Amino acid sequence: MNAPDPLRCLGATSFIDADDECIRTQLAELKVCDRDERERAVSLFEFVRDSIAYDFAAPTDTDAYRASTILAGGKGHCVRKAILLTALARAANIPTALVFSDMRDYTLSDAIVQLLGTDILHHHGLVAFHLDGQWIKADPTTTRETAAKKGFRLVEFDGTSDALGGDTTEAGDRHLDYVTFHGVYEDMPFVEVMQSLADNYMKADSDKFGDLGLSTSNDFAAAAKAYKKT
Repeated sequence: MNAPDPLRCLGATSFIDADDECIRTQLAELKVCDRDERERAVSLFEFVRDSIAYDFAAPTDTDAYRASTILAGGKGHCVRKAILLTALARAANIPTALVFSDMRDYTLSDAIVQLLGTDILHHHGLVAFHLDGQWIKADPTTTRETAAKKGFRLVEFDGTSDALGGDTTEAGDRHLDYVTFHGVYEDMPFVEVMQSLADNYMKADSDKFGDLGLSTSNDFAAAAKAYKKT
């Protein structure tokens, strides 16, 4: 994967608003800033993994992808949790970037696969911390509670090696494959993500998506087009 300059992965952006007051307040409440860099990264990872609930829905509103909004709401899907973790880590002076992958989930029910039109979760979001001179990937998507309930292997991060979802469940059944890594990003590539979801979920059941209040392929395409004009 590409390797951005770590110094460019410390500042705030409109999505990764690490300088927002609520991000700074949360960081102060976690009391991590007196710890070394690796310990800060581990503590922030565990906070986002376990304290921010997973929400399957991928919104199309740009404000929903701002770290401060995600923190205030207390929930988000993989991309949104990754954005929040990136903002908190940058606020704690840790170079942190977003990573996007296509991930096959063998545990999805037949009903979900039919709904999505695929068993691949496109542009799945996670993060990369720059620690001790290297980029280390970490996936904070699944909470400890959810992992225990579903029998998934808990993703645990120690700050020294990649922390990704398990190949198998606790029972030994197939779980996840990270099929493709798209790269490491300094900021949220909103158009790229929206267009990927539009293109790759064209076979999804749009009627059921609408009934469930979920964004459809057309919604994602419209969001990408609108953002290009801003």
